[in-house]
Amino acid sequence: MAGTQQARPGPVHGPARGVAISTRTGPTRTDATDRADPWLGRQLRLTGRPPDPVRLFHQALRTRSPAALDTLVGLATGDTLSPRDLLTRVLDGRPGDPPTDRVARTALVGVAFTWAGLQRDTEELLGSALLFERLWQAGVMASLGHPLKLTSLQTLYLAGRHRELAALLPGVEGLHPDAEHYLRTDLANPYAVPGADGAGWPSLLSARFDEQGLAPVELLAAPALSPFDRLDAPSAPAGSTGGEPVTVIMPCWQPDQGLVTAVRSMVGQTYGDLDIILVDDCSGPGYADVFAEAEAMDPRVRVLRMPRNGGSYLGRAAAVADSHGTYITFQDADDWSHPSRVELQVRALEAEPAAPMSRSRAVRAKDDLTHQWLGYRAIRENASSLLLRRSVLGRTGGFLPVRKGADSEFAERVALLAGPIVDVPAPLAITRLRSGSLSRGDFTFSWMAPDRFRFRASFTAWHRRLRRQVEEGADVHVTDEQLATLPFPVPPAWVRDLDAARRVPTTFATAYLGAFSQDRPTPGTRWLLDRLTVSPEDTPVGLWHQEGRETDSTTRPHLAHEWDDLLLDRVVHPISRVDPSTVHRLVVLDPAVVTLHRDQAVRVSAERTEVWLTPELLTLGPSGLPEDLLGISDTLRERWGARPRWVMAPWLTPEQGAAVREALPGLRVDEAP
Repeated sequence: MAGTQQARPGPVHGPARGVAISTRTGPTRTDATDRADPWLGRQLRLTGRPPDPVRLFHQALRTRSPAALDTLVGLATGDTLSPRDLLTRVLDGRPGDPPTDRVARTALVGVAFTWAGLQRDTEELLGSALLFERLWQAGVMASLGHPLKLTSLQTLYLAGRHRELAALLPGVEGLHPDAEHYLRTDLANPYAVPGADGAGWPSLLSARFDEQGLAPVELLAAPALSPFDRLDAPSAPAGSTGGEPVTVIMPCWQPDQGLVTAVRSMVGQTYGDLDIILVDDCSGPGYADVFAEAEAMDPRVRVLRMPRNGGSYLGRAAAVADSHGTYITFQDADDWSHPSRVELQVRALEAEPAAPMSRSRAVRAKDDLTHQWLGYRAIRENASSLLLRRSVLGRTGGFLPVRKGADSEFAERVALLAGPIVDVPAPLAITRLRSGSLSRGDFTFSWMAPDRFRFRASFTAWHRRLRRQVEEGADVHVTDEQLATLPFPVPPAWVRDLDAARRVPTTFATAYLGAFSQDRPTPGTRWLLDRLTVSPEDTPVGLWHQEGRETDSTTRPHLAHEWDDLLLDRVVHPISRVDPSTVHRLVVLDPAVVTLHRDQAVRVSAERTEVWLTPELLTLGPSGLPEDLLGISDTLRERWGARPRWVMAPWLTPEQGAAVREALPGLRVDEAP
């Protein structure tokens, strides 16, 4: 930054006045060179008074900020250790006793959750497990809520601390019964736990199905297959005839043995009148044999081949058009459904004539039939189990033409326009957990992929608009033609190589970067909202919403609702760091988001950047520090190859502008365009 110098930060005292140009001297520490960003760390630590380690560790997981983890470790160890030093001590069996100070103790718990949740390497996972063991032994974990207790115990299991988990589990109170059950089930799994005799494992595996009066789940005698692909319920009654026909749609792309497992579970249904459509989404000739094997399993099975690869939901739409069932349901191409699934879901729907569709629950499991996904219980609502009346599609429309995430949007839209979904409480499927799936990599403990988060926020905004129309008495119908135009913004990657992609801009004349959340509006976001509402720009304008440094929430702050109409009306278009997009002029309204997210990968290309300066950036905040303008400048240069242009924020009064110039002598600050 021309004309300025900044060194590393040290303690800052005195009144809340100052400028952004200060001398930084770091506190004495055994590993001073290992600190991620001490200036940012101090700001994170003192955003709240006293520091809030719970908020901080959730923020560390959401933002992947090394400074946030470093700050947690500093709070836990009195600024004597770095994350690497603490991890080394823990792995060497020298973690020491948990601190007695509440903030330090909570921060140490946060370190353990952050190491586990970041899922960066096996050393951190093991270090997290060892810390949790010590914290449980010291009684620190007993007061936490169920989700955090479960996550800590899952960490022990995933780190291979099976004996330690088995010894600890009987004394843990407050776990959800399903969470405790599947931890015990997985400890008994002979395919996953060395030395487990497996004697009681089959009954534990089947227990949640047995409790609902369903045929027990067993394994086929086929040792060459994975345990998951041996799932069966052989005592279920034979399929019946009669009843309204049900079309089962199973989209597939380059399937493996899992397709045979999924089809086998469908042809074995106790509900006999089925039309089973396998949608081959241009898998290629190398997969002809597996499709042929699946199709040969039953005369009710047929293959519908797509002319080009379009993803699961275009495949579903094509199959719906090619089907004849009164009811339509879906099955993922590597999952297993209990033989009673279709029968019980049809029965539930027929018992509620006004209901548009039914849905059942599922048990998550990996190929070895273990069930631990960090931070999540094994039993969940099964989005792919939707069984709907064909007749509702005339009012609700079908699936959005995108590559993922459309089943959740569709289910919520149907519930909004056609009535509540009938939920069958029994688990009627076992769904496969695979790291390469389209959805699993989008969710980890306390984290959601930015494009997944943005997609949900966008369709929720559209649904709010539909709900207002319904409440005002409008007869709202959604058509497939309307869906083809994308009624709300979607991430570019979700329409890759699809016709809908032409409606998603990826080049922007101007984009604005800041924290546009509903909990902390700033003068800058308010000014921009008012200006764009009154005078929309002709060229695409990007809105890049990032989480701000200051938040009171343990979840990611949502975009303020005031921006929803501008997004839905295409006045602005959302972009994020994961979008491969080009911005000619990137305006930074909130520089704090630059430093907080500096270690995240960015796929946005910015030709030039400018930072809008305000007096608030130059005064001392709660941390006793102003904003780190040099760090912001360095980050923007590292990311896009040039330092930013410094611009006076256009909403400032002449007096405020003069204060900015006085605080930054020698720095060129341009007037706003």
